[in-house]
Amino acid sequence: MSDFKKRFDELKDKTIEITDKYFPERQLVLRTDADIKYIRASKRLQMSVAASAFALLSWTSFTSITHFMHDSELLAKDKEVLSVQVAYRSLLTEVTEYQAKFTNISDELEANHSMMVASLGQDVLKNKDKLVSADAARKEAQIARMHLNTQLNSIEDSMRELANRNYSLKGDLSLKEMDLQTAIAERNTARLQKERIEEQLRETEIQVARLNHSQEDLIARVTNQASEEISDIEDILSLAGLDPDKMLSAVGEDTTASGGPFIAALNKNGEETQEAEQIQLNAVDRHLARWQGLQKIKQSLPLAQPLDYYYISSRYGKRRDPVNKRWAVHYGLDMAASKKTPVYVSAPGNVKFVGWKGNYGRFIIIDHGNGIETRYGHLHKTLVKKGDTINFRTKIGLVGNTGRSTGAHLHYEVRVNGKNVDPFKFIKAGRNVFQG
Repeated sequence: MSDFKKRFDELKDKTIEITDKYFPERQLVLRTDADIKYIRASKRLQMSVAASAFALLSWTSFTSITHFMHDSELLAKDKEVLSVQVAYRSLLTEVTEYQAKFTNISDELEANHSMMVASLGQDVLKNKDKLVSADAARKEAQIARMHLNTQLNSIEDSMRELANRNYSLKGDLSLKEMDLQTAIAERNTARLQKERIEEQLRETEIQVARLNHSQEDLIARVTNQASEEISDIEDILSLAGLDPDKMLSAVGEDTTASGGPFIAALNKNGEETQEAEQIQLNAVDRHLARWQGLQKIKQSLPLAQPLDYYYISSRYGKRRDPVNKRWAVHYGLDMAASKKTPVYVSAPGNVKFVGWKGNYGRFIIIDHGNGIETRYGHLHKTLVKKGDTINFRTKIGLVGNTGRSTGAHLHYEVRVNGKNVDPFKFIKAGRNVFQG
């Protein structure tokens, strides 16, 4: 029992291996604008198509063999009818021979009778022996006639039997001809169905080839475009002093750094291998995931200037405090401008805080998502409230001199994942983006 189970498992594994080899799952990638869709040709669908083709081929073979067998049966019946006809002609020949013998005997008897009558008056004694001989001959002729009649009756019975067999054979031949016509009609129908299915298969193969070609072109275009945009965004992040991989990890995106143009792997026949195709599709998926993650980060980057007209009165980093003149750390950028100059948000986001914040005076915090915040201090007036969703370059306040300040200016900060970074790097990177 264990040996049987083992052989059954081996056969099952081998069957699965064969179906996986010849009917692997196929995927088609279709892109419409920014949407990407996948068409999946499952192993079951491919096996169904192959089974249908095999069934059609089997039915065509069966009808052809049946037609051949019917032809053989008809040939055998023709031979049998021919042999019966030969026997019938042989019997007719034999009957003709018997009739000729009977005629000869009758003629001989009549001649003897005439001779006896003519010589009766001359020599009675002499003709007595002849009469005895004629009487014996007559009896012999009667016996021969009886024998001939018996043979004729037998021949007539045989002829009737042959006629009945002839009618039976004709009936069988008619039935066989009807069966043959039916088989021929079925064979012709099967041929037409086979031709239609073969034409459909050819059209399907052409469509699949076109789809594969379109898919390769689409993948190549998408990959090249994504590679260019990934490179541009990574350059922007680098100019802003950010690590792209760390930013992607912080927002939960794939950090696999891969890319380049799409070049399909080919086999010896110049056709793309299924394994290489799947590997390339997986690589494209990872590439697109990285591109989408970087796009999200780019949308939340504060690349615009919060003021249209300004000059930098104090940079980010170590500086002398403007009030007590002692060395201190400055976590923002002081942008001097006229009082009540409009302050614009540098990226879209949600208002996280609006109010008074100690030495910063009137203060606004904007959450741009992906761990990025911008902060605006020393405002004369705030124009938004907590919870507002604001678009890019929305006016959120006016430059002022509130809090610990020596003159009208905007204190501007950028934070990434809770850590302060140099805002001027974002402004510098934004100049390259907007100029491009």
